[in-house]
Formats: sequence, structure tokens, C-alpha cells
Amino acid sequence: MHHFCTSTANSMSASPNAQQVWRQVVPAVAHNNLMLMHGILTLAANHYVHIHRSDSDPVTLRNYHTRGLYHQQLGLQIFRHHVQNPGEDQPHDILLTFAAVLGMLTFADAHTEPQALTFDDALALLAVLRGKQALWRAGTGVSPDSKFAAAFFDPPPPGSRAELSSTAFALGELQAVAEDDVRKKFIGVLKAVAESQTSSEFRMLGTWPACLSDDFLRLLKLRDGVALKAFEHYCTIVDSMCHLWWVGDVGKKLRAAIQASVVTA
Repeated sequence: MHHFCTSTANSMSASPNAQQVWRQVVPAVAHNNLMLMHGILTLAANHYVHIHRSDSDPVTLRNYHTRGLYHQQLGLQIFRHHVQNPGEDQPHDILLTFAAVLGMLTFADAHTEPQALTFDDALALLAVLRGKQALWRAGTGVSPDSKFAAAFFDPPPPGSRAELSSTAFALGELQAVAEDDVRKKFIGVLKAVAESQTSSEFRMLGTWPACLSDDFLRLLKLRDGVALKAFEHYCTIVDSMCHLWWVGDVGKKLRAAIQASVVTA
């Protein structure tokens, strides 16, 4: 818990307001909420492993990794119970915050995995993020007046992430040559993400995967050229947040998996 409050929380976002939520609000609420407590202990363990990979012995790192998995599984059990029993008294904001933890861990797991990602791995990552639609559509789930709001809505300071105007322009050109409404719609969603100057990192990374339809995912599985180009542009958006420890080189790994799939198709 000390590591989370003094180190992990400040590394969750470049936004000072979001950092304050993770550093002060989340631990205070977790003091009386076991699910959220398990979530932040999982994040702390994963973050510790990440920053000490080069200066700690492998046994220590494995122990922290194991502890992280232990807390993640315990938190997941509680989370699933409340999702399956929505009438029970569990504040919606807390459920969404724990879901946010799961989304971040999805990226962190892909980042820390030493092996290259396969194309199936890349699609699986999209599927996991898509499964957290309530999370990524937090604009309708978390009130702007919520004490958790900054963690979902507050954008990072100007200049803290890579410029995406060229990505937005390229997506506009891709949308113009798309042949049907399915391609046009989801390229358009991604273009809006790239153009946004006021979105949090959390929403920048999660909006597109969350809204993908079965039809668009089918195009990706078939290695449709336009759909794959859109996916590569999403990788650029992920790259723009590589400074966050839980994102790291995931964008590069996803892009390499896409490019390899085209060669071997």
C-alpha cells in the first residue's frame, strides 16, 4: 500500500488531478472496500515488478508477481459477483474503478510479456478491452461530480503525449475510401479519438476497442486491408501514451503482430 500511494498512483496518468484521485481518493475508499483494495494491491505489485526488473533478483520479482495475481483473482471474484447481482449495494463508481484497474492490467500484461505478440494475441487484447464496455463508456457511468471523475475524464497536460494530427488526417483519408458503413463508422470513431484534445489517456485507449462491432472484428479476423490499417492507426494512439508504465511498448507489439499477419496470410 505504501508503494501504491507513494509511487504507483503518480504513474497512472500524466494528469495531476487524476494522480490525486489514485493517490488519495482510491486508497481512502479501498480502506472500506475489499474489492478495490485487492485491485490497487494488484497494481502496486505489477508496478513494483516493472520498475525493479533490472535491479531485483528474479525470486523477489516472481514473489511480487504471484502476490499480484493472488489479489487480482480475489478482486475478480468479488467483481463478478456484483456484476452478476446488480441489485446489491455496490456503488457504480467503485465497480467502474475496479474495471479500470482490469483494463490497465490488460495493457500491463501485454507490455511485460517478453515474447512477441501473435495476431491472435492482438485480437484477444481487443476482445478483452471490448468486454469492458461499461468501463470505457464511463462518460455515462461516472458523474462529472463523482470523486473518481478526474481518473476517467481529466486530460493530461498539453505536450505530455505525442501529437496525433497526422494520424487523424490519415484516418480521414482511409474513411473516404472505405467501402461500407461498418468500415466507415469505426474508422470515424477512431478519427474522433485521434482528434480529441480533452480526453483522458484512459478514454483515448479504451473508446475504440469498447465500441467495435462483431462485423468489424470479423473483418479484422479476415485480415481485411482497410480494417487492418485502422488497427495500425490505433497502435499509433497507443504509442502516444508509451510513457505510462502500464502501456509501454504495447503499441509497437500490436503493430508488429499486425504486420507479421499480413506477411504470413
